[in-house]
Amino acid sequence: MAEGVFVVLSDPTAKKEVAFHDWYPSFFESFLAMPGFRSGRRFMFAKKQVDLRAVQAQLALFELSDVEAARNAVAEKYGVKTSKEELRLDEAIDSVTIMPTFYENIGERQIAPDAPEVPAEEQSIMLSLLAVSLSSQPTFAEAYGERLGELLKVPGALSGDLYQLSKHQIQNPLYPFIAVYRVGDMEQLLTQWPAPGTTWRSIAAMREKDPSVRPDGRLAGLKNRDFLYEPYVKPDPPPPPAPKAAPAKKEA
Repeated sequence: MAEGVFVVLSDPTAKKEVAFHDWYPSFFESFLAMPGFRSGRRFMFAKKQVDLRAVQAQLALFELSDVEAARNAVAEKYGVKTSKEELRLDEAIDSVTIMPTFYENIGERQIAPDAPEVPAEEQSIMLSLLAVSLSSQPTFAEAYGERLGELLKVPGALSGDLYQLSKHQIQNPLYPFIAVYRVGDMEQLLTQWPAPGTTWRSIAAMREKDPSVRPDGRLAGLKNRDFLYEPYVKPDPPPPPAPKAAPAKKEA
Protein backbone atom coordinates (compact mmCIF):
# COMPACT_ATOMS: atom_id res chain seq x y z
CA MET A 1 0.00 0.00 0.00
CA ALA A 2 1.97 2.97 -1.29
CA GLU A 3 1.44 6.54 -0.10
CA GLY A 4 1.76 9.40 -2.54
CA VAL A 5 0.04 12.32 -4.23
CA PHE A 6 -2.54 12.89 -6.95
CA VAL A 7 -1.62 15.94 -9.05
CA VAL A 8 -4.33 17.48 -11.21
CA LEU A 9 -3.26 20.28 -13.57
CA SER A 10 -6.16 21.79 -15.49
CA ASP A 11 -7.62 24.77 -17.34
CA PRO A 12 -11.11 26.10 -17.87
CA THR A 13 -12.61 25.57 -21.30
CA ALA A 14 -12.37 28.77 -23.33
CA LYS A 15 -15.29 31.12 -22.66
CA LYS A 16 -16.50 28.91 -19.79
CA GLU A 17 -14.28 30.33 -17.04
CA VAL A 18 -17.17 31.37 -14.77
CA ALA A 19 -18.83 27.96 -15.08
CA PHE A 20 -15.47 26.29 -14.32
CA HIS A 21 -14.95 28.15 -11.05
CA ASP A 22 -18.56 27.44 -10.01
CA TRP A 23 -18.33 23.73 -10.85
CA TYR A 24 -14.82 22.90 -9.64
CA PRO A 25 -15.52 22.87 -5.85
CA SER A 26 -17.88 19.89 -6.21
CA PHE A 27 -15.33 18.14 -8.45
CA PHE A 28 -12.61 18.75 -5.86
CA GLU A 29 -14.73 17.55 -2.93
CA SER A 30 -15.65 14.38 -4.81
CA PHE A 31 -12.05 13.19 -4.52
CA LEU A 32 -11.85 13.80 -0.78
CA ALA A 33 -14.77 11.42 -0.26
CA MET A 34 -12.99 8.56 -2.08
CA PRO A 35 -10.94 5.72 -0.55
CA GLY A 36 -7.21 6.38 -0.41
CA PHE A 37 -7.51 10.18 -0.23
CA ARG A 38 -6.18 11.85 2.91
CA SER A 39 -6.39 15.59 2.17
CA GLY A 40 -6.24 18.11 -0.67
CA ARG A 41 -5.62 21.74 -1.52
CA ARG A 42 -6.24 23.97 -4.52
CA PHE A 43 -3.78 26.39 -6.09
CA MET A 44 -3.62 28.77 -9.02
CA PHE A 45 -0.77 29.85 -11.27
CA ALA A 46 1.15 32.66 -9.56
CA LYS A 47 1.63 35.94 -11.41
CA LYS A 48 5.40 35.93 -10.82
CA GLN A 49 7.43 32.95 -12.06
CA VAL A 50 11.00 31.79 -12.61
CA ASP A 51 9.93 30.31 -15.95
CA LEU A 52 7.38 32.21 -18.03
CA ARG A 53 6.62 29.32 -20.33
CA ALA A 54 2.94 28.52 -20.02
CA VAL A 55 1.46 25.58 -18.10
CA GLN A 56 -2.01 24.78 -16.81
CA ALA A 57 -3.43 27.53 -14.63
CA GLN A 58 -5.09 25.37 -11.95
CA LEU A 59 -3.46 22.87 -9.59
CA ALA A 60 -5.14 20.47 -7.18
CA LEU A 61 -2.74 18.55 -4.95
CA PHE A 62 -4.09 15.59 -2.97
CA GLU A 63 -2.21 13.62 -0.30
CA LEU A 64 -2.90 9.89 -0.62
CA SER A 65 -2.75 7.10 1.95
CA ASP A 66 -3.16 4.41 -0.75
CA VAL A 67 -2.33 5.28 -4.36
CA GLU A 68 -3.87 2.16 -5.92
CA ALA A 69 -7.14 2.50 -4.00
CA ALA A 70 -7.35 6.17 -4.94
CA ARG A 71 -6.70 5.46 -8.61
CA ASN A 72 -9.40 2.76 -8.73
CA ALA A 73 -11.93 5.04 -7.04
CA VAL A 74 -11.25 7.88 -9.50
CA ALA A 75 -11.49 5.51 -12.47
CA GLU A 76 -14.84 4.17 -11.26
CA LYS A 77 -16.24 7.63 -10.48
CA TYR A 78 -15.25 9.23 -13.78
CA GLY A 79 -15.71 6.32 -16.15
CA VAL A 80 -12.13 5.45 -17.10
CA LYS A 81 -11.19 1.81 -17.70
CA THR A 82 -7.80 2.34 -19.38
CA SER A 83 -5.24 5.16 -19.44
CA LYS A 84 -6.10 5.84 -23.10
CA GLU A 85 -9.60 7.08 -22.30
CA GLU A 86 -10.58 10.64 -21.44
CA LEU A 87 -12.14 11.45 -18.10
CA ARG A 88 -15.88 12.03 -18.27
CA LEU A 89 -16.02 15.54 -16.90
CA ASP A 90 -18.07 18.68 -17.11
CA GLU A 91 -17.71 20.69 -20.31
CA ALA A 92 -16.39 23.63 -18.27
CA ILE A 93 -12.99 21.93 -17.85
CA ASP A 94 -10.63 21.58 -20.82
CA SER A 95 -10.43 17.84 -21.54
CA VAL A 96 -7.36 18.31 -23.77
CA THR A 97 -4.98 20.04 -21.35
CA ILE A 98 -5.97 18.30 -18.09
CA MET A 99 -3.12 16.27 -16.56
CA PRO A 100 -4.26 13.98 -13.70
CA THR A 101 -1.28 11.93 -12.47
CA PHE A 102 -0.59 9.61 -9.54
CA TYR A 103 2.84 9.65 -7.90
CA GLU A 104 4.35 7.61 -5.05
CA ASN A 105 6.57 8.81 -2.21
CA ILE A 106 10.35 8.46 -2.41
CA GLY A 107 11.93 8.75 1.01
CA GLU A 108 11.06 11.21 3.74
CA ARG A 109 10.09 14.86 3.44
CA GLN A 110 13.08 17.19 3.77
CA ILE A 111 12.66 20.32 5.87
CA ALA A 112 14.40 23.60 5.07
CA PRO A 113 16.98 24.83 7.60
CA ASP A 114 15.37 27.21 10.11
CA ALA A 115 12.03 26.97 8.29
CA PRO A 116 9.42 29.20 9.98
CA GLU A 117 5.98 27.96 10.98
CA VAL A 118 3.56 28.88 8.18
CA PRO A 119 -0.08 27.70 8.26
CA ALA A 120 -0.77 25.13 5.55
CA GLU A 121 -3.52 27.24 4.03
CA GLU A 122 -1.04 30.09 3.47
CA GLN A 123 1.66 27.99 1.82
CA SER A 124 2.34 28.13 -1.91
CA ILE A 125 3.78 25.34 -4.07
CA MET A 126 6.80 25.25 -6.37
CA LEU A 127 6.08 22.30 -8.66
CA SER A 128 9.09 20.83 -10.45
CA LEU A 129 8.19 18.62 -13.43
CA LEU A 130 11.23 16.42 -13.97
CA ALA A 131 12.02 14.81 -17.33
CA VAL A 132 14.37 11.87 -16.80
CA SER A 133 15.59 9.41 -19.43
CA LEU A 134 14.89 5.72 -18.89
CA SER A 135 18.59 4.96 -18.45
CA SER A 136 18.91 7.56 -15.68
CA GLN A 137 15.76 6.73 -13.74
CA PRO A 138 17.24 3.96 -11.51
CA THR A 139 19.78 6.36 -9.98
CA PHE A 140 17.84 9.61 -10.30
CA ALA A 141 16.21 9.63 -6.86
CA GLU A 142 19.51 9.47 -5.01
CA ALA A 143 21.10 12.11 -7.23
CA TYR A 144 18.16 14.51 -6.99
CA GLY A 145 17.97 14.12 -3.22
CA GLU A 146 21.14 16.17 -2.97
CA ARG A 147 19.75 18.88 -5.26
CA LEU A 148 16.51 18.97 -3.27
CA GLY A 149 18.48 19.66 -0.12
CA GLU A 150 20.38 22.47 -1.83
CA LEU A 151 17.18 24.09 -3.11
CA LEU A 152 15.73 24.03 0.40
CA LYS A 153 18.47 26.49 1.38
CA VAL A 154 16.79 29.10 -0.83
CA PRO A 155 15.04 31.68 1.42
CA GLY A 156 11.28 31.21 1.47
CA ALA A 157 11.34 27.42 1.01
CA LEU A 158 9.80 25.35 3.81
CA SER A 159 10.05 21.71 2.76
CA GLY A 160 10.43 19.43 -0.24
CA ASP A 161 9.28 15.99 -1.39
CA LEU A 162 10.36 13.86 -4.33
CA TYR A 163 7.83 11.55 -5.99
CA GLN A 164 8.09 8.91 -8.68
CA LEU A 165 5.43 7.99 -11.18
CA SER A 166 3.06 5.26 -10.01
CA LYS A 167 2.12 2.36 -12.25
CA HIS A 168 -1.52 3.08 -11.33
CA GLN A 169 -2.80 5.75 -13.76
CA ILE A 170 -5.99 6.99 -15.41
CA GLN A 171 -4.24 8.87 -18.22
CA ASN A 172 -0.95 8.42 -20.03
CA PRO A 173 1.51 10.42 -17.88
CA LEU A 174 4.31 12.70 -19.08
CA TYR A 175 6.78 13.21 -16.26
CA PRO A 176 8.38 10.24 -14.44
CA PHE A 177 9.30 12.32 -11.38
CA ILE A 178 8.10 15.48 -9.68
CA ALA A 179 9.36 17.50 -6.74
CA VAL A 180 6.92 19.46 -4.59
CA TYR A 181 8.37 22.36 -2.62
CA ARG A 182 6.21 24.05 -0.03
CA VAL A 183 6.82 27.79 0.08
CA GLY A 184 6.22 30.28 2.85
CA ASP A 185 7.36 33.46 1.07
CA MET A 186 7.06 33.54 -2.73
CA GLU A 187 8.74 36.92 -3.17
CA GLN A 188 11.76 35.83 -1.17
CA LEU A 189 11.98 32.47 -2.94
CA LEU A 190 11.98 34.05 -6.40
CA THR A 191 14.99 36.23 -5.60
CA GLN A 192 17.31 33.19 -5.46
CA TRP A 193 15.53 30.25 -7.10
CA PRO A 194 17.61 28.99 -10.08
CA ALA A 195 16.39 30.58 -13.29
CA PRO A 196 15.92 28.59 -16.51
CA GLY A 197 18.56 28.88 -19.20
CA THR A 198 16.38 31.21 -21.24
CA THR A 199 13.86 33.80 -20.15
CA TRP A 200 10.79 34.23 -22.31
CA ARG A 201 9.02 37.53 -22.82
CA SER A 202 5.98 36.27 -24.67
CA ILE A 203 4.35 33.14 -25.99
CA ALA A 204 5.28 34.30 -29.49
CA ALA A 205 8.96 34.28 -28.50
CA MET A 206 8.53 30.85 -26.95
CA ARG A 207 7.14 29.35 -30.13
CA GLU A 208 10.05 30.72 -32.18
CA LYS A 209 12.74 29.18 -29.96
CA ASP A 210 11.15 26.26 -28.12
CA PRO A 211 9.42 23.57 -30.21
CA SER A 212 7.96 22.01 -27.07
CA VAL A 213 5.45 24.87 -26.82
CA ARG A 214 2.25 24.45 -28.83
CA PRO A 215 0.57 27.39 -30.59
CA ASP A 216 -1.64 27.99 -27.53
CA GLY A 217 1.41 28.18 -25.30
CA ARG A 218 0.89 24.80 -23.61
CA LEU A 219 3.61 22.24 -23.12
CA ALA A 220 4.06 19.58 -25.78
CA GLY A 221 7.54 18.20 -25.06
CA LEU A 222 9.46 16.95 -22.07
CA LYS A 223 11.78 19.38 -20.35
CA ASN A 224 12.36 20.10 -16.68
CA ARG A 225 10.02 22.87 -15.59
CA ASP A 226 9.56 24.81 -12.34
CA PHE A 227 6.24 26.54 -11.78
CA LEU A 228 4.95 28.45 -8.79
CA TYR A 229 1.36 28.09 -7.62
CA GLU A 230 -0.28 30.17 -4.91
CA PRO A 231 -3.37 29.37 -2.79
CA TYR A 232 -6.53 29.42 -4.88
CA VAL A 233 -8.85 32.40 -4.65
CA LYS A 234 -12.02 32.39 -6.70
CA PRO A 235 -11.83 35.28 -9.18
CA ASP A 236 -14.46 37.95 -9.25
CA PRO A 237 -17.01 37.44 -12.03
CA PRO A 238 -16.53 39.66 -15.07
CA PRO A 239 -18.56 42.85 -15.06
CA PRO A 240 -21.85 42.75 -16.96
CA PRO A 241 -21.74 44.13 -20.49
CA ALA A 242 -22.45 47.82 -20.82
CA PRO A 243 -26.03 48.55 -21.82
CA LYS A 244 -26.54 49.31 -25.45
CA ALA A 245 -27.11 52.93 -26.28
CA ALA A 246 -30.68 53.79 -27.16
CA PRO A 247 -31.15 54.42 -30.88
CA ALA A 248 -31.24 58.07 -31.84
CA LYS A 249 -34.69 59.44 -32.41
CA LYS A 250 -35.51 60.35 -35.95
CA GLU A 251 -36.36 63.97 -36.52
CA ALA A 252 -39.92 64.59 -37.55
